[in-house]
Amino acid sequence: MKVLIVEDDAAIAKLYKTELVSKGYQVEVAPNGDLGIAKAKQWHPDLALVDIMMPKTNGIDVLKAIKADPDIKNTIIIMLTNFGQEDLVKDAINGGADEYVLKYQITPAEVADKVKQHLAKVSFPA
Repeated sequence: MKVLIVEDDAAIAKLYKTELVSKGYQVEVAPNGDLGIAKAKQWHPDLALVDIMMPKTNGIDVLKAIKADPDIKNTIIIMLTNFGQEDLVKDAINGGADEYVLKYQITPAEVADKVKQHLAKVSFPA
């Protein structure tokens, strides 16, 4: 299964990538929203972890771009952020995010568990 990490903080992206690779996932990292959209269109990930606050194109716009593209619209999107403002949560959920996670409340291992839970729904539909 392929996981795309769209995160401008290289240290955080590396933590998530290391954890996910250790669990057997193929992982690509995009350091900003523009590259995240391009990588998603090229690579067709099964799931994307998307930071909200990024330079250039923010995570909400990345989410909307992925969901608007017929080739990748079924990509599972988990929004990762340090910002829990209600309007951001609403924008993410209304935009098609599958989950909204506050980074400071979760470890990389717990992120990997969430990835596994979401991908299990795709791999073994009920």
